[in-house]
Amino acid sequence: MTEFTPGHATPASPASPPVTPRLCLRAAWLSAFGCLLLALVAIPWLDRPIVEFAHLHTQGTRWMQHMAELPSPLFVAGWPVFVVLGAALMWRRTLPDWLITLWLAGGAVGVASVAKQGLKRLFGRTWPDTWTHNNPSYLHDGVFQFRLFGGDGVAYASFPSGHLTVMLAFATVVALRHRALRLPCALAVAATGFGQIASAYHWTSDALAGAALGISMGTIFVAAWAKWSPAVLGKR
Repeated sequence: MTEFTPGHATPASPASPPVTPRLCLRAAWLSAFGCLLLALVAIPWLDRPIVEFAHLHTQGTRWMQHMAELPSPLFVAGWPVFVVLGAALMWRRTLPDWLITLWLAGGAVGVASVAKQGLKRLFGRTWPDTWTHNNPSYLHDGVFQFRLFGGDGVAYASFPSGHLTVMLAFATVVALRHRALRLPCALAVAATGFGQIASAYHWTSDALAGAALGISMGTIFVAAWAKWSPAVLGKR
């Protein structure tokens, strides 16, 4: 259980909250930075060749499309989970560790969703393919561009990938707090990324930028809780 009371400090025990070493947090920040650098490399050299390959060989494959949509429930659940569990924590002053993890993950997903929407409007990037509002695209119109500060709704909203953003925000919180769940988190992230790119829903750089944003948000929430909760628990 995670105590949330100013009465006394909670001694270390098997029931104590998962501890996230600074080394893990540092590795998460480095991963986010690495994804961002790879995204910058992918824009001029990888995006178009990979989309062309996907269009010829994998686009339209049903099971890949299902993989791409794995994080869809997170868009709906993020803020409600964060608000409800936050209220429960304030009221009960105690929650099981797994609920603390869900609370932090819900907050990371919610904030990441807002952040990615702002970045989409900022960069105004065209999509790989035409799929809504007759949007100009690379496969349909040969358009490959950013319209900085010119985002026009969903027609110019490819960068960054929202699905990778929320998936990485959720997976980062879970993986940092629960070592045993790192492999399932990695598999879910890999499946989502592969599905998004193979279905030509997003450019490779969109996926990498979304990963960078999601990792950053998840790490911020975990680091903030690791720093703040001991101070609260230790008050007398």
